[in-house]
Amino acid sequence: MAMVAFTNASEPAGVQEPTTHVIRLRDGRRLAYTELGNPGGLPIIHQHGMPGSRLEHEAEPEFYRSLGVRVITPDRPGYGLSDPYPRRRLLDWPSDVAELADSLGIDRFGVTGLSGGGIYALACAAAIPHRLTEVVVTGCPGPMQRHGALAEMRFMTRAGVWLGSRAPWLLEAGATMLSGLVRRYPRFFVDHFNEGIPPADRRWLSIPSVNSGAADTLREALRPGAWGYVQDIRVLARPWGFALEDIRVPVQLWHGDEDRVIPLHHGRYLASVIPGATLRTCPGEAHMLMWNHLAEILMEAAGMAAAPSHVHARPSTKVLVQPGPLTLPSELAPADSFRIPRLR
Repeated sequence: MAMVAFTNASEPAGVQEPTTHVIRLRDGRRLAYTELGNPGGLPIIHQHGMPGSRLEHEAEPEFYRSLGVRVITPDRPGYGLSDPYPRRRLLDWPSDVAELADSLGIDRFGVTGLSGGGIYALACAAAIPHRLTEVVVTGCPGPMQRHGALAEMRFMTRAGVWLGSRAPWLLEAGATMLSGLVRRYPRFFVDHFNEGIPPADRRWLSIPSVNSGAADTLREALRPGAWGYVQDIRVLARPWGFALEDIRVPVQLWHGDEDRVIPLHHGRYLASVIPGATLRTCPGEAHMLMWNHLAEILMEAAGMAAAPSHVHARPSTKVLVQPGPLTLPSELAPADSFRIPRLR
């Protein structure tokens, strides 16, 4: 299995960017990924959002090292530097994840998923449970065939899902037309498509490093065009190919009660059908809650978090009302007065 590595030589001195590695999968496709944290730390494979890329992370490199974790984030097919996989299905992804882990000499690992990346984390839970320590997802959607799945969802998300299931050709045409503009002006699109978001997310995106990092991640996601994103939406909109009821890996579902990208009823549904799942509801938080609770999320994924004493059990699930943000104050302090997570 071939592997190459390179860094972004255009970055200014003093800025630590994760090294990009590329492996050649058994079927000949390239799979690109980055690593953050301690190379000998507890391994976690992160599933980026839709759209997203291997550059997606929620804190500075030293934060991950301080936790003793090794976070590996691959580009899904058609994003960034990973080759496309025509007609891919959701259950095609776990084998790529397992092959990536094999190439790194990793036997068991945790999995995290942000937003739409959460469905790929759940697919890993269904397909390769023997490889996983725990699965933790934030703002994860449920199956879109469920009655009421689109309720309370913001228009942009709802329209994408509708097009992905009923008019994928139109979704592809529109995304392809916009992708060049998004690559050229990613910050404009980050700001424009996040107008009207809840205050909790607006505070995060008002931090320059988070805003510019989101733009960098978006630009890289669409480096080869819109095909990876179009495939992701089609995968999300169609039946997933496995039964959530069959998952036997511990699953943590984190959800903000003000999330309008993926409303809270999705998390409640997933918690009701995944055996033993724990739903952590975060009052006053929205879609970017991973930034607020990153340390606990990573520790849970690595299988190292202690069970909270105030989790209330239900027949097949646990529901926890999570205390407020752990890292973001209600009012933004000056930039040099607290650690600002930096997205690339």
